[in-house]
Amino acid sequence: MSQATRRPIAATSRKPAAAPAADGTVVRGRWLGRLLALASLLSLGVVVAGSVTMVRDWQRATPIRHVDIGGHLDQVQKPELQAALERTVRGSFFSANLRDMQAVALRFPWVATAQVSRQWPDGVRVVIEEKQAVARWSNDGLVSRDGEVFRPRLAHGTERLPVLSGPRAQARYVLQQYQAMDGLLRRIGLRVEGLQLTERMSWVLSLEGGVRVLVDAQDTLAKLERFTVLYDRQLASDVGSIASIDLRYRNGVAIGWRHS
Repeated sequence: MSQATRRPIAATSRKPAAAPAADGTVVRGRWLGRLLALASLLSLGVVVAGSVTMVRDWQRATPIRHVDIGGHLDQVQKPELQAALERTVRGSFFSANLRDMQAVALRFPWVATAQVSRQWPDGVRVVIEEKQAVARWSNDGLVSRDGEVFRPRLAHGTERLPVLSGPRAQARYVLQQYQAMDGLLRRIGLRVEGLQLTERMSWVLSLEGGVRVLVDAQDTLAKLERFTVLYDRQLASDVGSIASIDLRYRNGVAIGWRHS
């Protein structure tokens, strides 16, 4: 009877028993790290939220306590402007709307520009530039050096300004023509006290001494130039007797004499 061949069984290679424990430690370490990171983020979020709340509370606790007005003011009624600006202030030092304050300042007729800025820690500074009136307009207005017609409630020192009139839309043009005509006539010692642009686009000049000059819109300055030559040569000695001068003729001048 044959005997069964017996083969030795090779020993099976196994991992050390500590390996599974090591893998579990790594996993637990990763989760612990993530939990710590999450906790750090949550803590940071709480700190940030708290800081934002503190900043907001601080901002609310810093109201505007005073409004300072600067600039060289001759015509602007400072107490009225001050009161209007203070009524406009809303919010804190950080949230106050400076554009609203600027808009209020610009509503005052004499105010040309208004620069508004925050003044730490609890104020606002408003620097005003006034309009410069260079002429009067009709009976109740003034003309700025930019040709803007404005009507302030009060005005000081404007009584001797020249009086301009005409269509309001033409105010800048009237001012420019006045400046050119006055500069031309001053060379012969005459001063323009008033200038009117009529509906027919002709000019009526009122000169110092009561002389009235009429000239049309065609070649206006050239005709005035010719008049200065005539005046200097023939009319200057009789200016006290002249009531009006009409330059609307192509080749001549009509003189109106005062009645004695």
